[in-house]
Order: sequence, then structure tokens, then C-alpha cells
Amino acid sequence: MRSGFVLLALLVVAPAVYAQTPSADWRTVETPHFRVHYPRDYEAWALRAASRLESMREAVTKEVGFVPPQTIDVLVVNPLALPNGAAIPLLDTPRMIFFAEPPGPDEQIGAYGHWIDLLAVHEITHLVHLLRPTRNPWERLLEKTVLPVSPIARAAPRWVTEGYATVIEGRLTGAGRPSSTVRALILRRWAQNGRLPSYGQLNSNRSFLGASMAYLMGSAFLEWLEQRRGPDALRSLWLRLTARHRRSFDEAFTGVFGDSAERLYGRFVAEVTASAMAIDRASELREGELWQETTFASGDPAVSPDGKQIAVVLRPRDLPQRLVVWKTDAPAEEEKRFEERLKKLLERDPEDVAPLRVKPLPRKAVHELTMPDGGDIVTPRWTGDGKAIVFAHRVPDGDGVMHWDLYRWDFERLQRVTHLADVRDADASGVAVRNRYGASQLVHVNLDSGEVTPRNEASIDVVYHHPRTSGGHLAYVAHRTGRWTLFVDERAIELPGDASSAEWISDDALVVTVSSGGFAELYRVSLDGSASALTRSAGGAFEAAPSPDGRVFFMSLEPHGFVLRVLPADALPPAPRPPLDAALVPAIPPQPAQPAVFAAQELPPSRKYGIGRQELDWLTGQSYAPHHRALEAGIRLGDVVGRLDTLLIASIGRDDAPQGAALATAWRGWPVELQAHLFTTNDVGTGFSRSAGGVKPAPTSGVEVRASWTRRWPLHRVTLEGGALSDDFAFGAASFSTRQLFGTWRVEEALRVEADDGHSRAILTAALRSKSLRIAARLQHDDGAVTLGGLASSILPRSAYARRVLDPALPLATLSGEGYDGWRIESNVPSTPLTAFYQRHELGAARLSLAGLELALNVDPIPLAKFPGLDLTLGAARVFDAPLQNETKWWLGMRWRP
Repeated sequence: MRSGFVLLALLVVAPAVYAQTPSADWRTVETPHFRVHYPRDYEAWALRAASRLESMREAVTKEVGFVPPQTIDVLVVNPLALPNGAAIPLLDTPRMIFFAEPPGPDEQIGAYGHWIDLLAVHEITHLVHLLRPTRNPWERLLEKTVLPVSPIARAAPRWVTEGYATVIEGRLTGAGRPSSTVRALILRRWAQNGRLPSYGQLNSNRSFLGASMAYLMGSAFLEWLEQRRGPDALRSLWLRLTARHRRSFDEAFTGVFGDSAERLYGRFVAEVTASAMAIDRASELREGELWQETTFASGDPAVSPDGKQIAVVLRPRDLPQRLVVWKTDAPAEEEKRFEERLKKLLERDPEDVAPLRVKPLPRKAVHELTMPDGGDIVTPRWTGDGKAIVFAHRVPDGDGVMHWDLYRWDFERLQRVTHLADVRDADASGVAVRNRYGASQLVHVNLDSGEVTPRNEASIDVVYHHPRTSGGHLAYVAHRTGRWTLFVDERAIELPGDASSAEWISDDALVVTVSSGGFAELYRVSLDGSASALTRSAGGAFEAAPSPDGRVFFMSLEPHGFVLRVLPADALPPAPRPPLDAALVPAIPPQPAQPAVFAAQELPPSRKYGIGRQELDWLTGQSYAPHHRALEAGIRLGDVVGRLDTLLIASIGRDDAPQGAALATAWRGWPVELQAHLFTTNDVGTGFSRSAGGVKPAPTSGVEVRASWTRRWPLHRVTLEGGALSDDFAFGAASFSTRQLFGTWRVEEALRVEADDGHSRAILTAALRSKSLRIAARLQHDDGAVTLGGLASSILPRSAYARRVLDPALPLATLSGEGYDGWRIESNVPSTPLTAFYQRHELGAARLSLAGLELALNVDPIPLAKFPGLDLTLGAARVFDAPLQNETKWWLGMRWRP
């Protein structure tokens, strides 16, 4: 299948390609080059975006130097309640996905004129850039028939594609990452610590912000290359990559810039480091002291009303987030234990040397909370009496779409305050932010009942952030007219930069982070509008948490993550920062470009989505296993949202593999999913026994009809199914799954029960996960006639296998009889996609065991890529018992499903 070639890339960004549920009230509006699809609730956001897409496309094509002729499908969604976007550069059916959730001021994408403009320009650039076809006639033929992806999309590394879209986002919007404080701060701080990524790490690595370096370092490196070679250099690179003469990326790059990308990148890193060190030498820091070292994206500190405790969210790389509460006084107990351990160490070896102490000791948590689902915890805030903490956490609705809700934790009991309310960033008084359907507003939440009352009108043009009350005053930060502004009682207070995370330090003054010129510092702001700097930091000063004793805790950025620092109450004010030379870019931001004007065009009336525009594509599959050889080919017809998906497949098989054809379709436009599967086949591979076991064979033709309904909760999921296979039998099934945390282990359990005329089945599975380790077990019991072995075929419906126990290592009907018990244990193989397993089958008096390695992939349909569901298994196993004792079997199985 052509779309199959981009499957792995899509799996990497899988969360970004999920749509809202297909059963939502979808609508479509069209412009000359775009079809915008959106649920009705997102109409204001979607129409604002659609009205400017054509002018954005015109500006991007002029900048990139290419005009793609394709019409682009755009989906407006918000399934994760996070700001994001994605582009899928298929030459025949390009797509864009817009997440409507607006970002806050402290995020990497928090510098924008309008969130819709920044997001759309970035994603349009991806497609205009990556839809440029090859000029090689043979490759052009491949693009049209097999692999609908351009040479740039195939050959250019991620730092090029993401870096270039970031460059253009800044050039056309006059905002974005290139001219932001965040990019300059990160690159400068990493350079000062010798932690800038190597060329090999530039695309992505597991270090803190490693995946972001393709955007941050990639855009800065491309800007540097343009300055050396000229403004048309990148256009020349794209032309060489798509030339009639085939070239690798390295060949195309060297031909434009005169040397390899790796060597020039080394020179660029040296220059950035020199600039960063020059700034470091000129800096006279006033940033207090390191109070506690934390890692990765830890943060959101909040001091208790009495000043004796501080709450912080710890977000380690591979473990669930934890909300911890520490004492704010000196760590006497920790120091005592440290001195006792050190004393014993030196007594045992007097010639040993005591360690140098440059960092504070890890503090013992007074209280600690991990959410039952292991999910996120953000913006904790103490209640006025100091007896509980209110915070926000994402939970799924019944369709799996995520929403922000408030929770209260009193250190003994966890209580959910709101239900699918889309609220976060709450103050102790209950003032909070609601972002819903792309619009932002201030609301009041009754922290006892959970009732939400709007305080102002929701807006897609204004974004609210971090409301806080004190002494009858309300302070918040809002994004209006291209910048983040501090407001107190609806009065704007002018500051020397973008404001974020305002906290009351007294009833008449606030402490606010102000970002400007590549630096983020704390300012004390009085109600009369006067402001004075409190810090002059190396890693920025974010998320201030004032204490009643006058100290101010805050987060600061280091290459391993955010750390918690504290500014003493008697801290001296910092000296003004001296002016910096523009030659220090990108260690400081460049001057922002003059933003383009994106004119809004009049749109035609929107229409109901209906079944959507049905798109045709072809697919193939192959299966090889003991006594099973099959080649499948067919076509897929479906729409971009995934309401209607249809497969027409034919199979040519040998040995036990069935031959025939099938027409399978799924309708997901209602809360209950409906499926129909018509098939005709020979009886090879469909019978339940090749021996005279008296087992009834499956039909060789017929139709399966099936209905299913799924409901999700934060920790549970239920699926109910029912249907019939022709007039042979009716069937029903129920599945229940749950998950929970025990320390660092995540426990996942599932029970599935199936029944039809004369046969029943129960399957119980359990899995333990911790970091990258997974251990699982599976138990199965069948009552009734069963046959063992074989692979599943795409042309047969699932109910045709209701009385078979599939095992790809075993030929069809290796064993058959009445009643079955089986179990399997498995574990992933570290640093590989493989699973090691041991499996045992018991059928009547027969026993059969085997062990092996398997790669299994179960992909739900990805309608954005015209990709149907796929079950893939590849592996090998050793059989320990008769009739295949000591034989080694291998297999490859592919089964398509709508």
C-alpha cells in the first residue's frame, strides 16, 4: 500500500493524527486550495483559520519558491488538550492537523501574534516545502504509483524540515521561536554548559528538550547558513534535492554550501558557544541559590500560606509525575544523616577524601502524590487554610478526548472537583482559566460543588493565563495584540517585555516573569504600575512562588531540566544588563521580521460533512507460516475523518491459506460502530479441523454483521459487541480493561468474554510496566469445539475464527477437540521491538508448548493517511512437544481491517 510507506513516521506522531471522534457533528468549509473539516463546536476557530489560509499559502509559496497544485485537507481538532499541529506530506492527498488549544507564555511556542496564524504558517510551510516533486522521470513514476512522498521528505533530516518551517514561521509572522526569548535562552544556556547537541543528536535524543532541538538549533543553523551563502541558498538546496540527477542530502547540501552539513554545524556550534560565553563573562548574576535540584520539566512551585511548606511537581523522564511537598526550612534531618554516613565512611578509611558539596541534599517529601493513571499534574495551588492543594489533571471523556479538570488533595484523600470542564490554572479563590473549542476565558469554579461560572466572554483572539487574587484584586496575564500583558483589575500594566506567571507578593505588589531580549527575569510590580527587576539570571527565572517570609522561590533552566532556586528576602537589586552586540545572535534573539498581513477572505457557507469525500487507494499484504502461503491485494475507500471505511480484498493462498475475496466496511458516524463483512472462499483454511474430529466447518461464504460500543473513563474502558455470521450463529462479546499505579509500576488488566451458539471463551490478560520494561501474562479458556493453529486472513471476518485458537507457529488444526486451556507469558527484549514469550496449549489430553521471539504491531485505522487497520506479526518459535517436537517455525502475518 502506498500509504504504508509512511506508516512508521505516522506512528511516531500518532497522537497528532487522532481526530475527534468520527461521530461528532462534523462540518466542512472549502477554499480554492483547502478543505477544512471541523466539529461544529470549533466553528469560530476553524472559520477564522480558513478565512486566512489562502493568503498564508500565497505568502509561504513566495518565500519557499514553489507553488503546489494540490488541495489540502485540514482537520481542526483538540483530542489531547495540548497545543500542537502536524502535516502529512503525501503528494496525492496532503493533510494538515490543527490543535485548537492555545499555548501559554512559558511554552516554546508561546511567542506569537495569533496562535492560529503561527500554527497555520508552520504547517503550510511543511507542505509547500515537502510537496515539491522530483524532476527525475523514474522517481516521478514511483511517486505516482508506489511512494507518494517527495525526495525532500524522504532525504532531508528532521532538523532540516522542522528547522525550515520554524524559520518561515518567524519570517512571516514576525514572532514564533526564531525571535523568541525561549530559543535564545535555551541555546545560550546549553552552550555555556557545553551541552549543545552534536550533529548526530540534532534530529532527536533522549536528553531534556532533545526532541525540540530540531526546531531550535535547526532553525538557528539554517539562518546562519543563509547569512553565509545568501538568501537563495535554501531554495537552491531544495532544487538540488529534487533534481533529475539523483542526489543524497549530503551531496545536495555540499553542492550549495561548499562543505558537509556536519562540518559546518561544528563551526556553527563553536560560534554560538563563543557568543554564549561572552555573555556569561559580562553577566553579574543575582539569582539567589540553588534550593533543590530537579530534572526535566519539573516545576509549578507553590508555597503554603504559612510559608512552612512548598509543593512542586516532579516530572522525571521515564516515570510518572509526582506532586511532592517539602519543608521550606533548613534540611536538618537530611544533613544529620549525611554527616553520619560521611563519618562512618571516614572512620572505616581515614585516608579517604570527603566529597565536595556544591549542591543541596535531596529533601525528603512530607507528602507525595502520583495520580492513579500516572498522568500529568499542573499548576498546584494551596487552599487558603493551607490544608489542601488544588491542581489540574487531564482526563478522557467517553470517546477518549482529553479535558482538563480540577482536583483537590488534602494529603489523605484525592477528590475530583470538576468533570470535563476544561479548566486549569486555578487560584485558591476558585478563579481559573477555561480553554474550550479553541476559545479562552476566565471562570470561577466552586471548589466544593465544581460548578463553573464564566467571568467574561470566551474569545479565540485573547488567551488568558494564571489568574491570581489577593486583597480584593484580580491579576492575570492575557495575550492580546501580539504580546502577553499583565492586567490587574482589568487595567493593563506596561512592562519591559512579555509577562507570565504573576503571583502576589503582598496585597499591593506582584512578582512577575518578564521575558525580553533573550532573558527571562523576575520583576516586582506595584499596583501603581512601577516595576523593578529582582533577578539577573543565567537560566531564566520562571514560575515565581513567593513565601510569607519574603523569600521568592522560582524555577531556572539548566541543560538537564528545570531546577528550583530561591531568592533571599534581603537580596540586592541587580545592576542593569549592559547592551549586547547584535553579532551575538542566536545567543540573543535577532530583531523580529516585519509580519506579513494575512488578509481574510469571504468564505462560502459550510456544509455538513456527511460521509466525507471518499478516497481510493490500493493495498497489498503477504503471509508466510507453516503450511500457509498467501498473497493479498485490494483497494481501500474511505474519508479523511474516518466515518466510512471500506476494503475490497482478494487473496491467493496455498496449503492452509484461504483463497477468495471479501468486502468489509465500517461506519463510525454514530456512537455505535457498525461493520459488515461479506466473503467467499474455498474451504481450505476455514474448516475447524482437517481430521475426522466431527467439528463443524466454518462457512465458505456469507456475511458477518457486527455492532460495537466503547466507553472510556480515566482508568477503565468497556466495549460491548454483538452480531451474527450469516445464519450460522449469533455472537456477543464484552471487554473490560483497567489500569492503575503501584509505585513505579503500571498494572494493566483486561478481561474479554465471548459467546456464540455452542461455544464460549474467556481471556484474561495482565501486564506490568516500568520505564521501558513490560512483563505480561495471558490466560484463555474455551468451552466447546476448538481447533489450534494458523494465521488470520484479511478476507475472513473475526467471527470465522471464533472457535479457533490462532498460533502462527503452528499449522492449521495441529490439535483439535473439545475444550481448551492456554497461557502465555512474555516480556519485551530491552532496546529492541521484540517480545520474548513462552506459550502452552492444552486441548483435551494433548499438551503443546513453544517459546520464541515475536514482533507484533496492531495499528488502528489512520484515515488521514488512507491507512486501514493492520495486525502484523513476525517471529520465530521452537516447539517442544509432539506432533512438532523440536521443530523451529517462523512466520510473517498481515491482516487488514477497516
